Parts: sequence; C-alpha cells; structure tokens
Amino acid sequence: MAHIAFLETNTTGSGYEAIAAARRAGHRVTFVTRDIQAYLDPGQLQLDTGLIDDVVRTETNDPDQVVAALTPLLPGLDALISVGEWHMISGAESAHRLGLPGQAPASVRAARIKSLQRQACSDAGVPIPAFAVARTPEEAAAAATARGFPCIVKPVDYGGSYGVRLCHSAEEVVRHGEFLHSVTHNQRDQRMSEEILVEEYLEGPEISLETLTFDGETRFLAITQKVTVPPPAFYETGHALPAVLDPALEAECRRITLDALDAIGYVFGAGHIELKLTADGPKLIEVNCRPAGDRITHLLNRALDVDPTELLIEMYLGIAPDRVPEPARGAAIVFLPSPGGRVVAVEGLERARAVPGVEDVSLYVGPGDVLAPPTNNNDRLGYVTATGPDSVAALAAATTAAESILVKMEAE
Repeated sequence: MAHIAFLETNTTGSGYEAIAAARRAGHRVTFVTRDIQAYLDPGQLQLDTGLIDDVVRTETNDPDQVVAALTPLLPGLDALISVGEWHMISGAESAHRLGLPGQAPASVRAARIKSLQRQACSDAGVPIPAFAVARTPEEAAAAATARGFPCIVKPVDYGGSYGVRLCHSAEEVVRHGEFLHSVTHNQRDQRMSEEILVEEYLEGPEISLETLTFDGETRFLAITQKVTVPPPAFYETGHALPAVLDPALEAECRRITLDALDAIGYVFGAGHIELKLTADGPKLIEVNCRPAGDRITHLLNRALDVDPTELLIEMYLGIAPDRVPEPARGAAIVFLPSPGGRVVAVEGLERARAVPGVEDVSLYVGPGDVLAPPTNNNDRLGYVTATGPDSVAALAAATTAAESILVKMEAE
C-alpha cells in the first residue's frame, strides 16, 4: 500500500472524508499540521485522529518548512495531498519541490488568488462579471462609482464567502474596504492580500460543478444547487444535487467550466467551479482547485454510489477517475445557521431524524457554548442531510427536518 501525507485539511467534510478513504484503502496516513488541536475544538466537525498513523508538526504555511519536515520520509512517501482551501498553494509548491505527483503550483495560485483568476479568465473570453482590482478602500470606491451600483466587494484570497458584501454606495464600499483591511490574517494565520475585488453584481441562482481533472481531461461528477442567504451577505445555508437544469443550459455550464479550467492551466486535481445563472446566461463566479467543502463530497457519495475523495486519492497514485456513474438519487444538506449568543437547550432532534429521507442530523454545539452571529460559512450550529428520488425531494426533506430543530439561545 502507499504512504500518503495530508497537508492540513478543512473542517467542512471533504478533507476528513479523504483521510478516511485513504485509511480504508489500507494506505499509511501521515497528517502534517502546525496545530492538531485546532481540529479537535468544539463548534465544528472534528477530526478522527484514529484514522491517522502519525503526525508531523511543522509550519505548514511555509513550503520551505514543509519540504524540510517531509524530506526524511523520502523515498517512500508517495503523495502529499491538500484538500483545504488555505493550504492549496503551500501543498502544491511543497509536492512539486519534493518530486511528488500533484497540482501545478501556478494553476493553484491562479485559482486561489481571485484577481489572477479574473484576469486569466477575462483574457480567455470566459464569461465573468465586470471587475476591478483596488489596493485601497478609496480606489475600490472610485472603481465602484465608475462601474455603477450595486456592486460586490470582497477579498481576493479568502474563502467560505467571508467578506463578500453587496454595496450600494461609495461610502459603503469604503467602510467595507476598511473592514477588509482591518483583517490582516485569515483563520490559519496567513497574511492576507491588501487587494480588494470590486465586481458587477450578478442576479440569479447559483450552482457549482464538481469535477476531477486527470492528465488534462475533466470528468464531471455532478452539478450542485446552492442555497444562500439574501444580500447583502452571501454565505451558504444548503446544497442539493444533482441540480435540475435544462439540457442546453447544462451543456453551456459545462463548456464554461472547461474554458475556465483551461484559462488557468488546470490539468490535474479536483475542481469546485461556481457559476451564476443570470438572465444573460451563465457567468463564472470562481474556480476552486479542490473538492467542494460543506459535505458536498458526502452528497456526491450518496447520489453517485462512489466516493469522490477515494477517486482523488487514486489520481495521486496514477489511476484515472474513469468509474464515475450517473447519479442514482438526489442528496441534500441544510445547515443550521448560528443566531449568535449562548446555547441554552436544543429540542426537536428526534422529530428531525424521523422525517422520511433524512439520513443524518448533526450538531456542533451543546448547552453552554457561545457562538458568534453568522457572517460566513463557518458560523453554524450543525446540519441535516437527506436523500430522495431527486434533489428536489432530498432538499425538501432536509429543510423540513432542519426547521423542526429549535436551538434556544440567550444573549451573551
């Protein structure tokens, strides 16, 4: 069996599923991290350390230190895999320097840094929102004024819908730009870019296309319907797949996805590509060079009867992902957003579990936990997953179950 190292992970499902898939296949699993305790804290999905054979502690934000820490494992280390958003660049650069298979560092950087991605896709003729890149809040306000309101203002290198805001005036752009500049480091202690992305506001439903690319050939796993809160924030409250689209529209979405991947030179790895279905046709929101988070990989597993993280691991071992079936059923997840405050009690869990089609009801919190009000995809109490004959039925079941759960809160 192979020896696989995972460079950090996310806490929204796919990374943990990949580690479990590697262990099921009998591979030796090494977890490379700067702080394993961060995965064991309450208020999130927690890492099962029983799936890990050994832990290498190093500064994972620095490829120099990652390479130094893993060089003693060579030869014998077969792959270094990054699944979480924050360590895709570090993982790609480290694997490349270690001579291990993996993603092209330049492609990963173009995906992670939205200003680079926007320019590459614009140059390639991919339909995207009109955009401008600013260095200061005042420059962002001037760009927004020139393009017109409302507009989207967001950071170029964050994730989880953090800092994405709909602004209606130059003053609002300046205030939000000042807020973005006040947050100098992300949740993994990485220095954030000072660039601010100002974009045309696109109206319409949002979808994502889940892909695997191997030797330049892209396989489509499914299209996911996304449920988000209304503006001015845009964080996600649920997902359902496979999305029901007109065949011609689906073909157009696939074409845009392939063109976007080509634009950044993406020839290997998982993809999570977000589009808006506007009145003028589909437009690209962003390309993510990783599997989808938010347990979408679990939904794919339930809908397709194949584990996409298992296919991803096989790709790193030289096996093409050719065994992708058509969806056999629909699957959905609905999150329980945090209202902010101290948790007093949780009621209705058994009612939720009794809803036909519901498969899992999971809470991250319990009485006494103190939670922030929701601002992004990390501010949640838990989730409900469900399956059904199609995505519409699955989403309806998950929604009904989620609405039956009452989390009593008190102000902190």
